[in-house]
Amino acid sequence: MTLADAPVFSVAKINGLVRELLEGEFRDVVVSGELSNVRVHGSGHVYFRLKDAAAQLSAVCFRGDARSIDFKLEDGVQVLARGRLTVYEAQGSYQLIARTLEPAGRGDLERAYRLLLAKLQAEGLFDEARKRPLPRYPATVAVVTSPTGAAIRDILSTLRRRFPCVDVLVAPVLVQGEQAPPQIVQALDAISAQRAADVIIVGRGGGSIEDLWAFNDEEVARAIHRCAIPVISAVGHESDVTIADLVADRRAATPTMAAEVAVPDRADVLRRLTALEDTMAARARSRVQMAQARVAELLRSYALGSVRGRIEQGMQSVDFASLRLAQAVRTRTRDAGARLDTIVARLGPLDPRAVMRRGFSVCMDPASGLAIRSAAEAVAARAVHLAFADGTVAADVRELSSVEETS
Repeated sequence: MTLADAPVFSVAKINGLVRELLEGEFRDVVVSGELSNVRVHGSGHVYFRLKDAAAQLSAVCFRGDARSIDFKLEDGVQVLARGRLTVYEAQGSYQLIARTLEPAGRGDLERAYRLLLAKLQAEGLFDEARKRPLPRYPATVAVVTSPTGAAIRDILSTLRRRFPCVDVLVAPVLVQGEQAPPQIVQALDAISAQRAADVIIVGRGGGSIEDLWAFNDEEVARAIHRCAIPVISAVGHESDVTIADLVADRRAATPTMAAEVAVPDRADVLRRLTALEDTMAARARSRVQMAQARVAELLRSYALGSVRGRIEQGMQSVDFASLRLAQAVRTRTRDAGARLDTIVARLGPLDPRAVMRRGFSVCMDPASGLAIRSAAEAVAARAVHLAFADGTVAADVRELSSVEETS
């Protein structure tokens, strides 16, 4: 049989037949590999290669599917890609059309989340009946979070704006990575044991499921559950729900909302004081009017006609007493408001951040997150954290020097 007798196919025909074969056999496959040569086209389509130690595979994720990807596609990331194999006929190259992408291991995290969720729910850790009410007027709010993230800035600014007379205790911890859960647990246990606050805010800003995973840790959940102080959980954004959110006494959608839940609004407190003043004055007037009506009734009595003058003097005394009572109510309310304003004004200069901005720092034990109060404690700790107004640095303590040696 010569070439002239053999069937002849065009290049386009061959490529089309191969495409049909591939799409028929591999219409739904999951491929594991490392991202390489990631390029985002102006159209929004993402082109990349999947590779392992032995081979590479061209792939594309079209714009509509790429919008649903919730992590950054970049070279070196291990992923699971699901889609279909096909042939790009114009170039005669086969490729994967990826419909979904997820980091390798995310499926394991989601399974672990569901298993722990079911376990703790069966133990009753999520029951609404065991959750405690938050204090209405807390004197101290403890915040367990990273000292350098956006969450702590949002929380502190909201607390200052709403209730500036509240004290704030910041327990600095890592909020992601392997060391984050034990640090969070240690901080919660220490604050609980020392009764160092009236309410605790624990959380961090948004991120991927991997970034938030410390708050899906079983030990963190149990530390929140056994804490003797009410806990507000504020992890990620409104759409993020972690195990810590479900165990906590109150869940806030964001760190800012956690601060709003933790303390009352100063303006609302002043309005309630004003309302109480009006109520007390109205009740006083009502009682005076009732007394006046009773006296008038007695004056109309024939038997008491001979003592009318004395009764009229008594009526005048009642009038003067009512005026003094109303004035006393207004004066005490005004004095209480003035004392509140004075307290707020005095607390401003005591803000530790104001002192730190003048060049001072706070030496903290990185293990417990609590302040170190003496040189001997610093030497014993060896490794310490120095918190400045603009961030925190790690330091090693070498030796103890006396005050005379350093002067």
